[in-house]
Amino acid sequence: MQGTQIIRQQLQALLKEPMVHWELFEAILQPVTFPAGGHLSEAGKTANAIYYIEEGVVRVYTIHDGKDISMDFAFPHNFTTSYASFITQKPAVVSLQAVTPVRGYACYYTDLQQLYRTSHQSEKIGRLVAEQQYLRKYNRELSFLQYSAQERYTQLLQEYPEVVQHIPVKQIASYLGIEPESLSRIRKKRST
Repeated sequence: MQGTQIIRQQLQALLKEPMVHWELFEAILQPVTFPAGGHLSEAGKTANAIYYIEEGVVRVYTIHDGKDISMDFAFPHNFTTSYASFITQKPAVVSLQAVTPVRGYACYYTDLQQLYRTSHQSEKIGRLVAEQQYLRKYNRELSFLQYSAQERYTQLLQEYPEVVQHIPVKQIASYLGIEPESLSRIRKKRST
């Protein structure tokens, strides 16, 4: 499976030591697909899987005061889930939705916990992935303090140029913390 080999390479790069129990981890990866608009998990339900996105885009969103707010996007070669729900095994306050058709792998909570009991190195990998997610969220929050919406949009385009084209303007604007009209002005300014 080519996809699982990419996951292995990413985890190996994080681990910085030989992976001794890869076959145990690979065995709990379940191939999944979601159509555009389909939900990987929904608010109000407990997140029972962490997903590795091989192809497609997933958005993490919540509804606040009747407004749909895009909090994050997961692009190819990212892990995603409703982390607070996955860790605590309590109902999620966010939903994960496929923006485009998504293909990837699911790693279910009970399988992962069993793997952690079996392999200390797997626990270490889980910690390293969690640390990467923390740093990703920290950098996103910091970007709101350090950069303008235009600069955040430019950074998004630089990191994911081909994928951003498939995300509706309303969702990108929400992710940037601005109104769609403001994003339209930023896009117009960039094209001149």
